[in-house]
Amino acid sequence: MKPAIASRTRDRAVALSTRCQEWVDCQPPESAKGVCIDAWRRYRDVQGPLQSALLSLYIFVAILPALLVMEGYLENDTTALAKSMVEQYGLSSTTAQLVESVFSHGQQHHLGAALLAVAGALFIGINFGRVFQDVHVKAWGITLPKKRFDYPRYLAALLGLYGLILLLLFQVKELKGEGTWTGLSLAPGWIAILTLYFLWIKRMLTYGLVPRRDMLRASLISGTLIVAVVVISSRVMEYWINLYAGDYGVFGVVIAIFFWIGFSSAIIVFALSLGPALAGRKRIRRPEAPAAGEPI
Repeated sequence: MKPAIASRTRDRAVALSTRCQEWVDCQPPESAKGVCIDAWRRYRDVQGPLQSALLSLYIFVAILPALLVMEGYLENDTTALAKSMVEQYGLSSTTAQLVESVFSHGQQHHLGAALLAVAGALFIGINFGRVFQDVHVKAWGITLPKKRFDYPRYLAALLGLYGLILLLLFQVKELKGEGTWTGLSLAPGWIAILTLYFLWIKRMLTYGLVPRRDMLRASLISGTLIVAVVVISSRVMEYWINLYAGDYGVFGVVIAIFFWIGFSSAIIVFALSLGPALAGRKRIRRPEAPAAGEPI
């Protein structure tokens, strides 16, 4: 009896898998479903989960410490970032103490923290740009020039990100005490800034081999999704951090923050994989548009 049940279950699973594959193969590449399927395939081809994990690691180890140092110098308070998180997300008193213990550093180590942040940026954070370049090269199927020196481009991408972080910290400082709607009114501006940033580093890291118009829509989607994550986090981060902190204490705060960074990184990598799919849809509708790698 049991072998017969197992055999029928296996046959049904195979039949379901076949129908799903047939449905996927029948989707027109220029349709919305076809674009999503193509983007998912490219996401798997570029090893999206691995690239997302690497991006999360570089942000957590190199960029988050720089954020802490910049906030400390900007506010002249080594606990400024922790206090901002507590106020922004409305954390409970117990969780607030845990967050302050994680994201605070002593005044006597202010310079040391800055030097460690610089070292982390030079040796680890610089790989932030490498992830973007690897994903684009694999997703678009392009070949970069053999004679090239990428590290200045990686450094430029990282410095651009630091500039965005500094701009965000200035905004938080100036809008402290203002209503929620004041921050939301600036969301379109941040979408535009992030779109330009993503478009710039994509073109720079691919040596201009992909037409700008092919990268524009994916860059816009990336910027929009990142802003959406920030807005959503202002609503749910309180429950998320409290949940992990209640079970794991200080380590729970670290887990919650790292997970959120990982979620954002996965969105970025998938949005990068979406670019070629959107460009392919456009070329089907407008065959005269040049493909990636062709003279622009």
